[in-house]
Amino acid sequence: MLLTLPHVQAAEAEPSLYQYSGLFQYRNKDTAEFIEAARQTDLLTANTPVARVFRYIYVQGGQPELAQYTPWQSIESPSEADWQTLKAIDEVYYAAARSLMAGFIEQDEAKLQALKQELLITGNKVAVAQVASMLAVFYLDFKQDSLNALEELMYALPEIQANTGNDLYGLLFDKEFVLFHLFAILYDLGAYESSYQYGETYFELATKTSPQMMASSDYFLMVLLASQLGKYNEALAYADKLLVIAQREHPSAQLYALLAKVSVYARRGQPGDLQQAFQLLGLARLSSKPEDWDVVDEARMLAVNTTEAGLSRDMPAAKALLTQLKQVMAENENQFNLTDFKHVTELERFLAEFNSDSELAIKASYQLVKQERDKLLNALNNRLEKLSGGMQADIELVNFEKLKADHIAQQQVIETANLKTIIALLVMLLIATLAAWLFVQRRRIHQLAYTDPLTNAPNRRFMFNLLTKVFTKPRKGNCIALLDIDHFKKVNDTYGHQTGDEVLVKCSQIIRQRLRSTDQYCRYGGEEFLLLLKNTTVHQAKEVMDDIRAALHATSTWQSTAEEFAVSFSCGLVELSSYEDIDLAIAHCDQLLYTAKKQGRGQTILPVGAMQPA
Repeated sequence: MLLTLPHVQAAEAEPSLYQYSGLFQYRNKDTAEFIEAARQTDLLTANTPVARVFRYIYVQGGQPELAQYTPWQSIESPSEADWQTLKAIDEVYYAAARSLMAGFIEQDEAKLQALKQELLITGNKVAVAQVASMLAVFYLDFKQDSLNALEELMYALPEIQANTGNDLYGLLFDKEFVLFHLFAILYDLGAYESSYQYGETYFELATKTSPQMMASSDYFLMVLLASQLGKYNEALAYADKLLVIAQREHPSAQLYALLAKVSVYARRGQPGDLQQAFQLLGLARLSSKPEDWDVVDEARMLAVNTTEAGLSRDMPAAKALLTQLKQVMAENENQFNLTDFKHVTELERFLAEFNSDSELAIKASYQLVKQERDKLLNALNNRLEKLSGGMQADIELVNFEKLKADHIAQQQVIETANLKTIIALLVMLLIATLAAWLFVQRRRIHQLAYTDPLTNAPNRRFMFNLLTKVFTKPRKGNCIALLDIDHFKKVNDTYGHQTGDEVLVKCSQIIRQRLRSTDQYCRYGGEEFLLLLKNTTVHQAKEVMDDIRAALHATSTWQSTAEEFAVSFSCGLVELSSYEDIDLAIAHCDQLLYTAKKQGRGQTILPVGAMQPA
């Protein structure tokens, strides 16, 4: 978590640097709210090095319209002299701001590593810890590399500051952030003992400094960990806290809280525990009639019935109910999140463990795999113990080298690099098998985040990331087209939503087949698709859209219905060089699409004044 932000005070009350960084809490708010807060400072008018740095950060990081509220036509990148002025004022905030630029905005790993080395020379451990924390975020969010993230978090942990909530302003990472991610990553790695130790430290600190930031999923994970490690009293204590927190969240969180406590009683197996588990299951049941249930209610009762059957040792019934639960969630996945699916997997594993006699063959196979995995985890834990003092060692090494003659220092750098390379190769060899499994899981999560589950097309988030990069370069010859399937509501109402889904899938397939390898598209929302066509004119792009429309209209038979019908679409199309902003280009496309609808549908409309083809 980032550090808690105080309310922005009047400009003369605090140094400008801390006022500017205090605006970080508004970076993702709407423009009016951000500008109102910014006007309590001189950020919009001051022409100082620190103001130039923070204006650019906010323009790039969530407030692209900031320039129109300043005396300048555009907000330019700060100079190196501007950055060095900020560094002279406060090295920690310099580290946080510059790593934010390199990591989140520029996504440049080399710049982050160079910044880390720059600050190691100064010996400022707290500043280096900020850069290491950003490197961990970079590896997790952009590389899906949990092992390098783990190393950077361990590197930062000894020096990162806890969240005081009063004198720190939101730009900085805190110790709670580092501990939480160590806790979560180690759990994903299967290093449960280490995960539990960091989890305990995280809970002890965060409940004092930032309890409002803690979610039911944090407690759920601790209940599972403590139960798996045989710490049943601790697991029950966390489960009771989880039940309290879950009351403030979604009903599914309340269900998982009850099921988590059920799993603790079932695993402990003391006299009366099974009866306690069945009583909790009774509390989880809905009092309403099945005909009044929605999809989430249906899934809830299936989870309860599955658990009850498993605890009753009726595994055939439990497996059948579990299959039905997975099917309901798969068919209505927009009603559930990734945590819901993960909890169902945990439920399945728990029931298999509880009914070990009937799952003996699976359990034996699992133990064989676990023995090999434990060897790798032991090597990983040994590596973790060596990492926590890494920052102090690096600082001492750099200062020592500065006192040596150039040729001696160069030789030491080479020897140190060789030693680190050998150590890195040995560590990677030890954890290669485990890492391969982990990376596959991370890639699957990444795919879920950027892929539309129905059509398997890239989603809106993927396209916006791509268009952001396109808008950083000259855009002449790049077009976007926004299409909307005509009369789609009528298709759903007449033939059913299953047929409507089939139409969307078919449209996605035809678009994918007709586009070149350099082009891209996404499901923009509902029955809309957004296409990016590179190195083309609007008229060539229009020919592509007409070709896609013709291919879609030629399809008249569908697997989900015996009725024959054809569909078409309306489309707006623009060339990007005329726009300075992604949202403006898409908004114009949407206007042209609306014009196509008004003029009879089934056509592509270009901007007024577009040149006629030669």
